[in-house]
Formats: sequence, structure tokens, C-alpha cells
Amino acid sequence: MPRLPRELEQLNKMLAYVLGRRPDEFGLVLGEGGWLPVKQLLQALHAEPGFSRVRGADLERLAALVTPPRLEVEGERIRSLDPEPPEMRRDPGETPPSALYFAISPKIHAPVWDQGLKPPPGRELVLARTPEMARRLGKRRANDPILVTIHAQAAARGGLVFQAYGEELYLVSATIPREFLQLPAPPKEPLPAKPVPKPKARPTPGTVELDLRQMFSGQPAKRKKRDEPEWKKGARAFRKDRGKKGK
Repeated sequence: MPRLPRELEQLNKMLAYVLGRRPDEFGLVLGEGGWLPVKQLLQALHAEPGFSRVRGADLERLAALVTPPRLEVEGERIRSLDPEPPEMRRDPGETPPSALYFAISPKIHAPVWDQGLKPPPGRELVLARTPEMARRLGKRRANDPILVTIHAQAAARGGLVFQAYGEELYLVSATIPREFLQLPAPPKEPLPAKPVPKPKARPTPGTVELDLRQMFSGQPAKRKKRDEPEWKKGARAFRKDRGKKGK
């Protein structure tokens, strides 16, 4: 086998460990035949120092250069050929630890609070033995994941089946009911604010208010009737009284 470039040699050793020995240490669960989606592998690699720039093309290049082949890339999935993928699943139904952990995206905080923790369609929930591992995996789903504690032994007594996967993970294929979960309450949505009417602007001293509706209606504007001074009222009454006496 020709000597690989230094960066590919490091990647080759890393993949042999991740895919051929300890996928659970990276929060990865291999499918039948040892296959793993390339997207999941890249997410795990990008969280490791020195592998943040690995791309799918690097995996294909490595699989093509190494002879005899140690990797197989088929479409959007990859597996180790040497060493062969280990059997990580233990017998289902064994007693789990008292607590297991999972970190959720804030987007599903309220649904999990109301309905429990559901596995993705066609997949299993991947639970971690430690809060640190759960947060590490949660970072692949959201920047600020929310930690959920699962009371695993209580859930097992309630009929839920847990299956150990390697040393770090447990798998569950059914919804974990809300009663077995411990997590912070989701924030309450604020009520929509009522619109505040804008105060009517007061005219600046020295300005004249125009009645635009009156201007465009073609009718003269009506003048406001002012209160008549008392002296005018008195003078009018006096003249009227003198007129009556003169007749």
C-alpha cells in the first residue's frame, strides 16, 4: 500500500477506531452490517480536534487509496471492513442504570414536556450514561440543548425496554412517557401586547388647522358660533325696549 498523506493517515486511524471498535464512544449507533450514514459520521468527526474539516470527498478518497480496502463507501453510507464492525448491542431487557440522559433542542421543549420523549421516525432514541455525553450529542442538534433526565429503572418497571449499546449508550424504540422524565418547564409564551393608540398631535402655536374634508366637499366651512358678550346682549335689549315705547 502506498504511503498516505499525513492527514489521510490520521483520518484512517480515526475511522478504524470509530467504525471498527468504539462507535458508542462517539454517540454513534451502527446499522445492520456495520453501516452508518456519512452525515452522522461527519457530525461526530467535526466535534473532534483536528477533524473539523473532513468532508465526504475525503472519505471516498481514503476508501479508494487504501489497499486492501479498509473502508467501504456506498452512496450516503459508510462502514469499516478492517477491522470488522463490532457487535455492540447487548441483550434487551437488562436492568438499566437508575438514570439516563438525553439532550433536546429547544424547538421540541414544549412537546416533550406535554407528551414525553419520542424516538425519530424509523429510528431509536440514543440515551447516554452521563450528562456530559448527552450534552455532547445534543450539540449536534442545537447550540443550546436542554438536558432531560430519564428515570430509567422506574420506566423499565413500567414496561419500557432498554438495550445497552457498548459502554456509553442505551437504546429505546418506544416513547418514554412524561412521568419518567425530569426537565425544566418550558417558558410561557408572552401574551400579545395591545396596540397603544397614538396621541393626537397638538397644533403648534401660530398654525392654522385645515379641514380637508370641507375643502374638497365644495361647501363653505361653517364658522363656529362664539358666545356673545353680556354688554351686547344688554344693548340689544335696551334698543328693543325703546322701540316698543316709541310706538
